Amino acid sequence: MLVDDDKSILEMLGSVLSLEGYKISLCQDGVEAVKRALEEKPDLIILDVMMPGKSGIDVMLEIRANPDTKEIPILFLSAIGDESIVVKGLKGADDYVVKPFKMLEFQERIKNILKRSKAQQLHAPPGKESIDRLPVRIGNETLLFPYKEIYFAEAAGKYCYIHTRNRRFLAGYSIGDLDEKLCPSGDFLRIHRSYVINVDRVRKMTRDSKKNNLVVMADDEHSELRISESYLSKVKNRLGV
Repeated sequence: MLVDDDKSILEMLGSVLSLEGYKISLCQDGVEAVKRALEEKPDLIILDVMMPGKSGIDVMLEIRANPDTKEIPILFLSAIGDESIVVKGLKGADDYVVKPFKMLEFQERIKNILKRSKAQQLHAPPGKESIDRLPVRIGNETLLFPYKEIYFAEAAGKYCYIHTRNRRFLAGYSIGDLDEKLCPSGDFLRIHRSYVINVDRVRKMTRDSKKNNLVVMADDEHSELRISESYLSKVKNRLGV
C-alpha cells in the first residue's frame, strides 16, 4: 500500500512497482490509510511523513498500536531528512528513505523488508511462539526435530542431511532451503555452500594442514567442517573470535 498526498508520486511509484510484479493499493490520506491497513492487511506500507490531517508518524503509531496491524512492515518515504524525524520514524518503521531517491536501491530495500517479514512469519505463527522444529520424513513417519537438537546441516551431492549429536537423517530440503528455514532463528549460520551450523554446538575453531579454517562441532564425532573464505569474517564475528 502506497500512502502519499502527492498524486504524481503515487502514480509514478505505482507504475514502477506494478511492472515489478507487485499488487499496488494507492492512498492519499492518513486517516484512510489506517482504516485500509486494517481491512487489506498489506504485506508492506510505503508511507509519507508530511500529510494533511494525519501525519505519517501518527499513522505508524496507530498501526503499531493495533494488534491486528502491528506486524505490518512500514517503509517511510519522505522529503524530510531531519535526523530527529528519521529517528522517530525508525522507532516504529522498518526503514526510512529520503526523497529524492534512487529507484533501484529503493526496490532492493523493499525486497529486503519483505524477505525479513517472510522469514519472521515462517518462525512465528500468529498468536503462538515459534515452534522451532524441523520436519524430517523417514519412511511413513515425519519426525519433528527441535532446532536445539540439530548440530549442523550438510549438503552431499544431490542429498542433504541433518546431523544431531550422534545420528544423521536424510532431509527433504536443499541446503538453500535449510539456510532460509534455520538461519532466521538466530541460532544457525551458513559457513560454506555445503554447511549450515548451530552456533551453540560449535566446540572450537581450528585449521587443517592446508591452513583451511574449520569449525569443530560438539557432536560425538567432533565433526570438522570447513569454513569458506567468503563466510570467514561473518563466522568469526558471530563466534566472537
